[in-house]
Amino acid sequence: MTCQPVPNLVKFWIYALQGIFYEIGFTAAWAFAEKGSFTLMGETSIWSVFVYGGGGIICEYLLTRNIITYNFITRTMCYLVYTYVWEYITGAFLSLFGACPWDYTERRWNLHGLITLEYAPAWIFAGILHEKLVLLVNTVCWCDTKPGLLANGKKDC
Repeated sequence: MTCQPVPNLVKFWIYALQGIFYEIGFTAAWAFAEKGSFTLMGETSIWSVFVYGGGGIICEYLLTRNIITYNFITRTMCYLVYTYVWEYITGAFLSLFGACPWDYTERRWNLHGLITLEYAPAWIFAGILHEKLVLLVNTVCWCDTKPGLLANGKKDC
């Protein structure tokens, strides 16, 4: 039995859960900052699974192909631009069906209500954290069978 990379479907779900976790935390913190709400109730949409999972897979592809070789500032700006492009595209697509869960028309510096520069610091931070998660996930050994002991007594996978 050999060590395999983590399958893309598993990565999709890891990145989807990462994004949903961030979104719930961010919306709870934003509600506290704007309204003083101590309930810390965050929110998200089931569409976020596809937005964050798909976006995470594409970002991993970009990261592992060439972005990782850039300096830190350049990488963070790449993540920010990528995030805004992905958010705009997915938001525009979901809007075609009346299903876009976000609307930034009331926010400063928004473009068609689909993106807002107001959240740039949060997106930069999320991009940096995603980079760390991608690097971690790509070092994990994945086995598609139960681990056990090899004949020589060493543990496999």
